[in-house]
Amino acid sequence: MDQKLSQVIKNDNIPPEMMDMLESLDNNAQRLLADHYDENSNYFRRAQPAKIAERFGGFPDKHPLLYHYTNLNSLEAILSSRSFFIGRYTDMNDKSEKQYTYDLCKSALKEAGASNKELQEFNNDISNPIFDYYLMSLTDNKNSEALSRYGDIAIQFKNQSIQDHLAIKHTPSYFYKRLDPGDGLVYPLKVLYDKKEQLEYVNTVMKAWLIAFRNKDRDPNDMSQIKNESLKALELYSQCFKNSLLYQEEEIRFVVIKRLSQEQHIMPDLYFNGKPKIKLDIEPNMIDTVIVSHKLEGKISSIQKMVQSYGFNNTEVKLTDLLY
Repeated sequence: MDQKLSQVIKNDNIPPEMMDMLESLDNNAQRLLADHYDENSNYFRRAQPAKIAERFGGFPDKHPLLYHYTNLNSLEAILSSRSFFIGRYTDMNDKSEKQYTYDLCKSALKEAGASNKELQEFNNDISNPIFDYYLMSLTDNKNSEALSRYGDIAIQFKNQSIQDHLAIKHTPSYFYKRLDPGDGLVYPLKVLYDKKEQLEYVNTVMKAWLIAFRNKDRDPNDMSQIKNESLKALELYSQCFKNSLLYQEEEIRFVVIKRLSQEQHIMPDLYFNGKPKIKLDIEPNMIDTVIVSHKLEGKISSIQKMVQSYGFNNTEVKLTDLLY
């Protein structure tokens, strides 16, 4: 038996039939099972949601202020309606959203020597999601030249305010026990663009998935659990891994992940121009500052009046720190 697994179970009173089952596993599965319980292992650090959150969470203590780049017309629409519409992942500017990560996964499986049957099994696993998700794109860079292509205005939000307002609306008090169809979880993620690090995470988890699949008949319970853990980790990766070519966006995104109905129907708040949306209600105290580019320098006074006309009396409109 693998030495590390022996250390894990040495103080347990293991029934003979379970010991026989553990010894029937191949060496890779025995080591994986040991890593599954080892908080310091690469597998544990890269598969457990709490550990993934430690690495990729865009939490308020590190990113207290976030900025959304837009244009003047959209700013007025947000202020007048006191609402912000958050789009589904399928409607992002980057149409490879989510698929990018799963393409990395399939490449990792092929490099690990997965058979066509195993590749098909993985395709089956990811083709039956139980969650749907929506993404609010922000950054903690208030002077981003790269993001100015989305508009000449950066709206400043408090990270904690977004979290609080979305969670109150979408996350039930019983979420730690279950999520019913339509219920959701809300969390901020800092996007990773470094492909080398992406592959380190993906390769670890896909190797675990493949080992678990190959040993599921010998140890159905443990291997099914590891397989499901791996798939959940990949779902989180797909929400925060992006093509390295987009690194200048420096994106921090709020994710609203909602439970699908049994028929896998999506459950948005509304449809806008035919597209599903989540609605974030905006209150005046949520926006402290509106930053405008030099193109709008001559309109600062009129923008300030417009902002105040919608009741955002304490919101300051000011010029970007950029030199041009």
